[in-house]
Amino acid sequence: MKQYDTKKELTGIYIIWYREMLLYFRNTIKIFSSFFVPIALTLFLGSGLASFFPTASQVENFSNFFYSGVLVLSIVVNVFDATISLVWDKEFGFMREILVAPLSKTKIVLGKILGAVTRGLMQGIAMLIIAPILGINLYPYQVLLLLLLIVLISIIIASLGIIVATFIKRIETFSVLSQIVVSPLLFLSGAFFTLEKTPRFIQAISYFNPVFYAVNGIRILVFNTDFMPEKMSAMMVYNLNFGFVVLIAFALVSLGTAIMTFSRVSITKVIQKIIAETEDMV
Repeated sequence: MKQYDTKKELTGIYIIWYREMLLYFRNTIKIFSSFFVPIALTLFLGSGLASFFPTASQVENFSNFFYSGVLVLSIVVNVFDATISLVWDKEFGFMREILVAPLSKTKIVLGKILGAVTRGLMQGIAMLIIAPILGINLYPYQVLLLLLLIVLISIIIASLGIIVATFIKRIETFSVLSQIVVSPLLFLSGAFFTLEKTPRFIQAISYFNPVFYAVNGIRILVFNTDFMPEKMSAMMVYNLNFGFVVLIAFALVSLGTAIMTFSRVSITKVIQKIIAETEDMV
């Protein structure tokens, strides 16, 4: 009986995830732009800016720095954008069909977050494929650690997107708010400039930003192309391990918050709206 219930739960999550993927792959323009823009930024703009540096080592350092920033940018933007489907479901009435189906609120949230994480992984893999073109040669275990970082930050951003989308009724409003939410996360992460020379209060705020730890982890892995654990400094190992611990904590808290928020706020309001409309019809 317990095994059957587990299978049923996973099936519900899979159904929501599968629908998210269908919606994504139907929009070929969005797929093309989501992959083309960050790759073009890295290959063309990054290479162009790198030409201003006089020495080969400076060019290499800048290329790695810029590549890491674009990698994080593409993942954060695409994952947060994926959660707009929740607003779409509410605005166009599909949420009603989901509510009458035998799907728990937790399944709905997990399915949508899994869909967003899948998009984040696809984006990350595409960026990792072009890494050798930039002279960034990664060992298999480096790639695995990078993919783990991508999964963790994708869970966090997707959960945040679900929380925001829970309170939004219109797609246009979500699109505007996405810029307000995503921009500070990126600016306070050190994705495109170091935070060492910024005011101390900005540095203090960045410690509460999960994207900051994702950027640091990715840079530690990308900058050490001859990555060997025994060759890493104690501080580097500590920063990498600490970053993983913080991201795991952020992922668990944000995921739990997204589930509770969607269950207690969104569903209640939708049900009340359905009841009100039914009473009006009567």
